[in-house]
Amino acid sequence: MNLEKIFKNLILLNIGMFILIIISSSYQSTIITDITKNLDSGFFDTQFGIALVITILLMYLVSVYCLYNFKTIGKSLFLFTIIGYIICLFLGKIQVIGQITYILQYVATLTDGAILTLIYFSPLKEKFKN
Repeated sequence: MNLEKIFKNLILLNIGMFILIIISSSYQSTIITDITKNLDSGFFDTQFGIALVITILLMYLVSVYCLYNFKTIGKSLFLFTIIGYIICLFLGKIQVIGQITYILQYVATLTDGAILTLIYFSPLKEKFKN
C-alpha cells in the first residue's frame, strides 16, 4: 500500500479518535461524573489553564491540516502539540474516565506515535521539505 495513503488515513483516524473521545467524555456514567465532581480543583479549572487547552486544541487543528497537505510547518507544530498535551497531563488533576474513553485515548496515542514516526523517520519526511 502507498505510504502517503497510509499516512493520510492515520491522520483521519487520529481526527476521528479525537472527536469520539469528546463524544464519549460527554456520555460518562453517573458514577464517574459524581467521582469527578468530588475531586479537588486543578490547573485547568483556572483561566490560564483553559486558555492553554484552547491554544493546544487550535495548534492540533492547524497541525493536522498542515500534515495532511504536507506543509513544512505541520511537522513542528504537531510535535509541539504532542509535547503540550503531555505537559497538560502533568499539570492536570487526576482523571477518572470510562473504559470506552480510555480505549479511544489509547488508540489516539498510538496514531500520534505512528504519525510522528512517519513524518520524522520514513521517506515521507522528504515531502515536507517544500
